[in-house]
Amino acid sequence: MSGSVDCPLGYRRWGCVMRGVLWLGLMGMLGGGAPSVGADTWARFRGPGGDGSATGQDIPAKLDLKNHLLYKVAMPGQGYGSPVLWDDKLFLQESSAGGDSRHLLCLEATTGKTLWRTTEKGIFAKTHVKNSMASSTPAADPSRVVCLFWDGKDVSLNAYDHQGKTLWRSLLGPFASQHGFGHSPLLHQGRVFVNFDQDGAARLVAFDAATGDKIWAAERTAFRSCYSTPLIRGVDGREELVVGSTAGGAGYDPATGKLLWEHKWKFDAAPLRTVASPILVGDKLVLASGDGKGDRHLQVVRLQGDKPELLWEEKKTFPYVPMMLAHQGRLWGVNDKGMAICCDLAKGTMVYSSRLAEAFSASPVLVDGRMVAVDERGRLFVIGLGDKLEILSKIDLGESVLASPAVGGGRLWVRGQDSLFCLGMKKAK
Repeated sequence: MSGSVDCPLGYRRWGCVMRGVLWLGLMGMLGGGAPSVGADTWARFRGPGGDGSATGQDIPAKLDLKNHLLYKVAMPGQGYGSPVLWDDKLFLQESSAGGDSRHLLCLEATTGKTLWRTTEKGIFAKTHVKNSMASSTPAADPSRVVCLFWDGKDVSLNAYDHQGKTLWRSLLGPFASQHGFGHSPLLHQGRVFVNFDQDGAARLVAFDAATGDKIWAAERTAFRSCYSTPLIRGVDGREELVVGSTAGGAGYDPATGKLLWEHKWKFDAAPLRTVASPILVGDKLVLASGDGKGDRHLQVVRLQGDKPELLWEEKKTFPYVPMMLAHQGRLWGVNDKGMAICCDLAKGTMVYSSRLAEAFSASPVLVDGRMVAVDERGRLFVIGLGDKLEILSKIDLGESVLASPAVGGGRLWVRGQDSLFCLGMKKAK
């Protein structure tokens, strides 16, 4: 099955390659984790570090639609995956309403105009009511954009250049889950990593980003389908590929797939599902899990050599689907039931848990020291990070939102049920 592409508009590169080289250099620095995003790049799910944070954006704390809605464009298809940004281009995935096709879209970041759109065949498949047939988020680098397509039966990893030309396609095989598909790839230093967890099978796979050839595959303990995206950790002059799932947290050698360390999750009853991706804060790894019945389990683990140490855990308050944020020694976030949360990262002491909305599915983002969260009704909140819940501004986008926002170049993108919203200063950089 080969992809096709339409290119209705021309576009400019705006120095993509040079900025991309600088970004990759930053990503290669082996500190306690990946750096926060710069102005022009949000190249994977939850940004370059996978932690949902962005600095240097100058997005107003007092947002309103009249002064800060840069554009709103209708989405031709359906999907709950997040957009990613590489320089002047946005990439996001969608499916047709009837489910007979899957697409990767490229939009002009400054206007929302569609530059090109690829097409892959698909079939309608049953998903959770809060899932879709296009819930994956692509990943980009200076040369390519990669994405996972689920055709309703099988999963493929596809790569395209920035003009929409198909570079390669690799088949991962059948996928089974009562909730449908929603995995996102990690693209790093010439490799693409996919945590391919599903019901009854689990493996971590690495591909050559230039050719699509499989480099290695590591079999993992299988429980149930998990949707978390891996991250890269720099430690002691080397890199680790860190994965979080129902099995727990684990670190792998990105070059070989060798297991370096493992933290096994211990549950009180049945194993819980991991939807939220792990975040890394220095030597601390934050893992979250839950289920549709309301069970919750969050753990903070200290990574030390090959023997991780559980620092603390909590089994009631923290989210199942939305990811947490870390800032100045605290964890911040929103949970599925509409609560805004703040706690001490080192000890787990709760600072506050306050009612904010009815429900959240989208993960919040940390923008210049403020939390931006969008609830399922499409109400966007800008929240100050103090000892009490402080709502700096609130706007109503007017449609349901389940996808996590993206940030870059002084702009905030929110994907709604039918539209893509872009917010920022009228003269965003």
